[in-house]
Amino acid sequence: MRFSIEPRDGCLHATVYERDTAEQTREFLLAVHAAAKTHGLSKVLISIRQSRAIFKPEDYGLETGGYANALVAPGCPIALLGDTHEVSSANEYIEMVARQQGLNVRAFRDEGTALRWLNGAGVPSRRYRFTRIVIAGAPDEAGVYALWDGEEVIYYGRAEGENATIRSRLLDHYYGDSRRATHYSWEVCKDPRAREAELLGEHERAFGRLPRDNKKAA
Repeated sequence: MRFSIEPRDGCLHATVYERDTAEQTREFLLAVHAAAKTHGLSKVLISIRQSRAIFKPEDYGLETGGYANALVAPGCPIALLGDTHEVSSANEYIEMVARQQGLNVRAFRDEGTALRWLNGAGVPSRRYRFTRIVIAGAPDEAGVYALWDGEEVIYYGRAEGENATIRSRLLDHYYGDSRRATHYSWEVCKDPRAREAELLGEHERAFGRLPRDNKKAA
């Protein structure tokens, strides 16, 4: 196994090659943790290359009482990248397990999307509680919006102006959906249709699927 760890663009870029065992994974993650403390960085991009796909959570220290929770603070975002379909699939499973433990880990399929997420530019970022009173403060303008269930984006939508504003579309969801979101976010923009398509494309490239409620509507 060999790896490189360097600070770049406000993130810690950590790349590991030929990582095949739980022991090697632990050695690498401990080195990433030490480098993050040295450089004072909380955002980490982990790229796994030329390596075996590992699906066991305990091999990442994610079992009950494992070392992962001692290494990663809940608020610190970690993006996972793989260079094969198998490694990316393993990363997606590890993401699910890590998020169940309250860790902010996401798996991506391309570096650009991962970096946008780490830097808060991938989706409309500031989130608001999905309640009638809070929705009343949403913009009465054209743009795009995201519906969230906890930490997961479940729907991207657009409001093209005039009778369809961000506020009115959010109210449509509030009154029309039997299973309501927990939060929403929004972004005012000049071309909502194009921006919505961009967000959906980024999500599909990152996760291999559309948000669950966009998939139902497709």
